[in-house]
Amino acid sequence: MAWRSTSTSSTDDLLEVGRITKPHGIRGEVVVVLTTDRTERVAPGAVLHTKDGDLTVEASRPHQTHWLVAFEGVLSRNDAESMR
Repeated sequence: MAWRSTSTSSTDDLLEVGRITKPHGIRGEVVVVLTTDRTERVAPGAVLHTKDGDLTVEASRPHQTHWLVAFEGVLSRNDAESMR
């Protein structure tokens, strides 16, 4: 996952924010290992850019040493599994 602070279309200005490691539960949440110390990048409403398209954070919360993140449109464990 990457984050962009501007609206340019170049991939050169992307910043790696974290990595989705696995699904969590049955409602589409995923476990994210952050590679940044700026947790506002996974705050609700944040838009993250991936090679497969943009993801909008619906909800997030710390969990042990990682973060649990729910993205808009990801409603089931199967959806979350495909994001790995």
